[in-house]
Amino acid sequence: MVEVVEGVRAINLSEAGRLSLECYLLDCPQGVVLVDTGMQESAISKIEAELTAMGKHWKDVKTVLITHKHGDHVNNLPKVKELTGAPIMAHEGDCADIRDAKKVDVTPLSHGQAIRYCGGIEVVSVPGHSQGNVCYYLPEKRVMIAGDTIFADENGVISAPPERYCMDVKQATRGISRLLDYDFDVLLVTHGKNTLKDAKAKVLELVDRCKSV
Repeated sequence: MVEVVEGVRAINLSEAGRLSLECYLLDCPQGVVLVDTGMQESAISKIEAELTAMGKHWKDVKTVLITHKHGDHVNNLPKVKELTGAPIMAHEGDCADIRDAKKVDVTPLSHGQAIRYCGGIEVVSVPGHSQGNVCYYLPEKRVMIAGDTIFADENGVISAPPERYCMDVKQATRGISRLLDYDFDVLLVTHGKNTLKDAKAKVLELVDRCKSV
């Protein structure tokens, strides 16, 4: 549980022997936004502990944003919905699959759409990992929440998402270049060590590496 930049908290949901995993809480003037919900039931108590540390409660969560449909991001949606009552939002490409899998209502989002929290959170569509895979861009904080669009290792070395996890790894890899259209300094990922400075330059290097493969 770390405040990576003011108002943005990373919650470590990793379990022993599993891929590293984080979700995020955004402490916005309009209310708290939760980005992704984790895979194991233990994520609920970890999110609750971070809300408590912020002086908040589940009912202070006003919106739940989902980066894409995979289980490690959506498994706890029914419980989170029960605890918060908040609307759940995801890209239109994954909405139907999330609804069918988790039996919750999901509001569809589209590329470029602005969500009214934290000065406007912009939806950045990067399909390939899944059809509805997105990043969430916070322009006022110069933060890109990349979800699984980019992976990182324990040293913060970034890479395209592994082929075994992707619907279309070539599309997913090509799509990373879309992030270069945005002004960000911080890159937050679901799996691996976050980049808290000069993140756009690192993404540019990754895009160049991918072109040479």
